[in-house]
Amino acid sequence: MHKLTEKYRVDLKSFDDYRIKVEALLRELLIQNEINFHKIESRVKDPIKLDEKITRKNDKYNELYDITDLVGLRVITFFEDEVDKVAKIIQSEFVVDPENSIDKRKLDSDRFGYMSLHYIVSLTEERKGLTEYRRFKDIKIEVQIRSILQHAWAEIEHDIGYKGELTIPDVLKRNFYRVAALLETADIEFVKIRKEQRNYEDSVGEIIKNNPEDVEINSSSLKSYIMSSPIVKKIDEQIVSQTGWTLEDETGQVQSLVEKFYFLKVHSIKELDTLLKLHQKMVVEFCEKWVADRKDKGDVQRGISLFYLAYVLVGKSNDPVYAGQYYDKFISNRNSRLARSGPMIIEIYNNIVK
Repeated sequence: MHKLTEKYRVDLKSFDDYRIKVEALLRELLIQNEINFHKIESRVKDPIKLDEKITRKNDKYNELYDITDLVGLRVITFFEDEVDKVAKIIQSEFVVDPENSIDKRKLDSDRFGYMSLHYIVSLTEERKGLTEYRRFKDIKIEVQIRSILQHAWAEIEHDIGYKGELTIPDVLKRNFYRVAALLETADIEFVKIRKEQRNYEDSVGEIIKNNPEDVEINSSSLKSYIMSSPIVKKIDEQIVSQTGWTLEDETGQVQSLVEKFYFLKVHSIKELDTLLKLHQKMVVEFCEKWVADRKDKGDVQRGISLFYLAYVLVGKSNDPVYAGQYYDKFISNRNSRLARSGPMIIEIYNNIVK
């Protein structure tokens, strides 16, 4: 075993400590910069693979710290355009070695592959001076940044065992090129979809205000309605006043509410708004009776009025089978602390009507 490998084996714990510390640092940097990411992976180089590398490079390395990939991190983003956002953070928070870094996305058009951005970085002088980083000041880090689809391609390619264009049989090359193109197209389209979704979220509030009958209930439109509707605000506040709960200034379980109202065949914001205004008094009363034996006080999120509107609509049906289906689908599997049932929804509703 090479003398550098022996030294590495002795110092392996220190390299692993650094891996843990840098992964935590990078995670915090991404969170602080509001970068959404799938996950961060990290590893220290296997001593056997290091020894093979040193032998293969024919004594290229004189010092252990000349080797740039003893510690490796990989950031996997959800979207392709977030790769560059992560890259900017890396550039601003670490010292990048431009000679050993490579953007593998910039391959020639006739080259095979669907690759990631690779940086070799080290700590800044400022961070090296901090006590918690001082013992790691000479260690370089390999950082890979790729989207989740780029990662999927790389993992599948690795599993199949093909490492490049020359290793692929000619009969399979066309298939490989097609899959790579499909994944790249999918990455681009997902970015477009997210942009269009954000544009919709920005504009749907105005559409609800002017033409609510034209707005279907979905997660974006329902969230906008909850946050802007005076009637939702009014009934939410009445509910917390009666129950002693605390109302948080954010929406909760919007997707679940969407599913409930589609089950109840309420499909537009206009329909929802009309029903809430029609049943506003009953919504508050139903909530009081439904949680009458709960002793705990807790936090609820905006839109709690719609949660209980759904109960009122189920009770109004006066159909035990329908109420049972609703209960089984949306309530029974939530480990509720209340001993309730589908028919009890109808019973509470009828007691209020009386």
